[in-house]
Amino acid sequence: MEEIDLKHHLHLLQREIEAAVSFTQEVKLDFLAAIDSLKIEVEILKRFMERYHPDFMHRYPALRDEVIRTVDPEWMETVERRTRSKTQQ
Repeated sequence: MEEIDLKHHLHLLQREIEAAVSFTQEVKLDFLAAIDSLKIEVEILKRFMERYHPDFMHRYPALRDEVIRTVDPEWMETVERRTRSKTQQ
């Protein structure tokens, strides 16, 4: 009887692991899709800036360095969430 319980328990654990792996793969695909979407948006913004501000590409490296030094991406995410929740109320 104990062996049957152990086999059943092992089977349930195996199914949980398979479900977790499947979920992890889905999440990975969702993240990759979101990253691709962001890459497209960034490219759109860069092309817009190049067309309407011809000196943008010359000024971009300095601006990028400044933003890397001064902006905390985690802080931005917190502010964006607060802004969204205020607008939804």
